[in-house]
Amino acid sequence: MLRELIQGRSPDVICLTEAQAGLLPDRGHLIESDPDFGYPLIKGRRKVLLWSSLPWNDVSIHDDLGFPSGRIVSGVTGGVRFVGVCIPWSAAHVSGGRKDRNIWEDHLLYLDALKELLSELMSQDPLIVTGDFNQWIPKARQPKYAYEKLKEVLSLGLELHTAGPLGPDGDQLIDHLVTTPDQQVKNLEVLAKKTVEGMNLSDHYGICAEIQTI
Repeated sequence: MLRELIQGRSPDVICLTEAQAGLLPDRGHLIESDPDFGYPLIKGRRKVLLWSSLPWNDVSIHDDLGFPSGRIVSGVTGGVRFVGVCIPWSAAHVSGGRKDRNIWEDHLLYLDALKELLSELMSQDPLIVTGDFNQWIPKARQPKYAYEKLKEVLSLGLELHTAGPLGPDGDQLIDHLVTTPDQQVKNLEVLAKKTVEGMNLSDHYGICAEIQTI
């Protein structure tokens, strides 16, 4: 069902997090994050998948910047740099996985590395950053120090298009769409977690939008 819903929109670019490539169209071009994210491997599963109808260039998992492993991939397609992210949740590797982190530690490490990466990329191609940010914007239940660290990343000159109560019943999103100002975002739609019949599709809301370089 989810595969048909995704492909039925005939998208040019798709970002999936914590997913398997089988949900994506058979034709097209796929790049993905490193398979090792510090927990037991699940065959075919990746923290980040980026698919495009056009080929990718300059692909990287940015393993030189200190990102927690297996949670980022980027590439250029159609003249635009896409960065797919899956920022660790607050308890990543605290009581599971490697069990070597304090609460929010991996999340903050990721944001430090992301700030460094985006500071470099913003002077190059038009830029779109999307995926699982694991924070509400504006701040909701997350601690202030985590939210302020995310704001540091966004303050680089990026435009956030998914802030506020966009979901059903005023729900906020933790999956976001962020761009450089040269990207015009129109007709942004929040996709439901369930079908009208009540079937679960995901534990996150999806996002669909038209994006054009201006």
